[in-house]
Amino acid sequence: MLRDRLIMGEIFESNIIEKKKIVSEIERTKHEKTLISTGSNNFNKAIGGGFFSGKVYVVFGANKTGKTQICHQLSVQAFENSFKVVYLDTENTFRPERVRELAESNKFNSEKTLKNIYVSKIMSNNALLLKLNELDSIAKSNNVKLLIIDSINNFFRIERSDKEISFLKAKTTFFKILEKIYNLTLRFQLITILTAQVAPNFIEEAVVKEFPVGIQYLNHFFSEVLYLSYKEKDMIYIHMVNSHMLPEKKIVFSITKRGIEDFKM
Repeated sequence: MLRDRLIMGEIFESNIIEKKKIVSEIERTKHEKTLISTGSNNFNKAIGGGFFSGKVYVVFGANKTGKTQICHQLSVQAFENSFKVVYLDTENTFRPERVRELAESNKFNSEKTLKNIYVSKIMSNNALLLKLNELDSIAKSNNVKLLIIDSINNFFRIERSDKEISFLKAKTTFFKILEKIYNLTLRFQLITILTAQVAPNFIEEAVVKEFPVGIQYLNHFFSEVLYLSYKEKDMIYIHMVNSHMLPEKKIVFSITKRGIEDFKM
């Protein structure tokens, strides 16, 4: 616990200049609020109308609950809103063919939609931190309003059990990544989506059956937390489990070839 405080103290103290820049950028962009709708009225209701700029959303759930599908859908929605997307893929799950399918179903030009997404395959947490540092100049010179990281804790999960990497080092890098994301989101008023890998919750009667790996660190930086759970064919629950402004809410939706839609009985 003491080590955690020391690590966080060192990180925060080393970024005083950066924080001054953030305040300046927030003042410049605070009236430039943007919103992305998901395509599902039910999903939108659960998150207060859509995904808003200046906020970081942590989206977690087991495999096949639609985390990456949401990332693809929002990337297409960003094209409709005429702003660029930075998509950092740590799991090699970005699928151009799925983006094309979603774009065509929305009557968008599929190739233009794909060119609107800056995709980077990320191979380590150090590479992720470097790419986030580059995002300062990319966001300034382009109309980037959506940042997606799929997933945020993939390499932290791997590194924390790697005997060649000390847990302290893995945790320190993870802290730096999370703080950088928080700062970038505020500075450029980004809509930031972080998917998260999960570990099982061993409390038998728990409503939330899994927790994001590294939840104690994610909770320190981010407040908007969405849980996806699979019920049966074509039925997925979106559960707002934590938010600064919104009540806890659980709503069903479905994912089709056309993307995220309201579930139809």
